[in-house]
Amino acid sequence: MAANNELDLRFWFEHRNGKRLYPYRLTNQKTGKVAFRVARPGTGANRNENQIELEDVEEVFRYVFALGYSVRLRGHDPKFNGLYSPHGHSIVKTSES
Repeated sequence: MAANNELDLRFWFEHRNGKRLYPYRLTNQKTGKVAFRVARPGTGANRNENQIELEDVEEVFRYVFALGYSVRLRGHDPKFNGLYSPHGHSIVKTSES
């Protein structure tokens, strides 16, 4: 299991700049819960209340690739992070394409 802020390498997205991005766990500052975060497209997902916290990366995978959700990802440089959809304009391929 990935610890807080540690990359989970089981799936990835490739950004148009060539960097690979991976899911990672974030700490909810209000509750202290450490979890992956996904969001339904079109919900103003950069707001915490519009994101769903998931503990299992396989469930994250299902939300992203089967249900079309976006997921919080980052590269090996923690400063390069964000909410990405597998079909987003900045993503050129995924581990599943």
